[in-house]
Amino acid sequence: MRSVKNGMNERHREIFAVLNFTKETILKYGNPVGVPQEELSQWSKGLNLKENGDTIFYTGMYSYMGYAETALLLEYTAKKEGMSIAQMLDMAKKAKYLGYKSTMKDVIKLLKSPMSSLGKLLGVSSEALSKLRSIAEENDRRNEYYWGVLRKGVQVLQRSGIDIAYLGKKEPDSGVALHTFGLLDDFSEVANGVYKKLKEYGVKNMITMDPITATVFKKFYPQFVQGFDIDVKHVSEVLKPEGQKEQKDKVVYHDPCYLARYLRITEEPRNLISLSGYKVIDPPNNRLRTRCDGGGVEYTDPEAAVKTAKIRLDELLATGVSNIVTSCPACDMMFRAAGYVSNANFKLYDLVEVL
Repeated sequence: MRSVKNGMNERHREIFAVLNFTKETILKYGNPVGVPQEELSQWSKGLNLKENGDTIFYTGMYSYMGYAETALLLEYTAKKEGMSIAQMLDMAKKAKYLGYKSTMKDVIKLLKSPMSSLGKLLGVSSEALSKLRSIAEENDRRNEYYWGVLRKGVQVLQRSGIDIAYLGKKEPDSGVALHTFGLLDDFSEVANGVYKKLKEYGVKNMITMDPITATVFKKFYPQFVQGFDIDVKHVSEVLKPEGQKEQKDKVVYHDPCYLARYLRITEEPRNLISLSGYKVIDPPNNRLRTRCDGGGVEYTDPEAAVKTAKIRLDELLATGVSNIVTSCPACDMMFRAAGYVSNANFKLYDLVEVL
């Protein structure tokens, strides 16, 4: 009983370490990764998007998902190397003493630094440091992947004749992570502040590619923000098929939990993919019975999250189709992480990439 109790206490400490780190980062920097919004809006350069309008394109988690993916892989690798999550997050505190900010962005910067004594300062072996550093060095490439998906989404909307604005450096984070961790008082404060800003900017309608963000605004905000009246749509609800195209290939479609279960959107993505020339294959556990891919516990239990993603990935590939399509930044991240640790042979596409 003593060992079980001690194990539970350690597990609780890890969960609260993640919770507190996330809360402090959001409340201080405005998003979970501690990256200035001006930097997160760089993906939109060259798209000629206006900054003001009553209908906005909202990036949701796509803008910082590269950092989130790097954080997941760092935590997963650290656990495999025998480190606790609390030890991993302790790097953020040590980063502060070395002249860095106590954020995930600066932890990544620290790991990329060539400092010869870094392993000793962080309390990790040279072998573990090498693995962590290798992951950190790929962060820019991960950012570019998700930013590329955002650019493609905007181009698809523009091609469809949909008039959108993008708030750019003024875009506030929804605060979804606070809701996920049950920090409802903090979430309520953030939500009311975000709504006030959006109304000041003249926003009446919102289009987003992120079904988690769509759910937050559409389902959660009205519970905390009195009079919330912004119309929120997932991109698959507003895009109009351009007409049947020549048959290209087969793809297997994974229903994101939030898109299917919360928003009840299952056929719109399939119709868009089909009319773009692809034959859509359904895996086992689809639509409202879709199987979770591990998103949601990726930072409190990275090993379980990646294992869950691998189970779903295997299920998708068991259809005999190696082209996977989904429509959620968290699902993208989990499948990419599962591929990273398993070397599975597949191609992953976000919905807008096949339209």
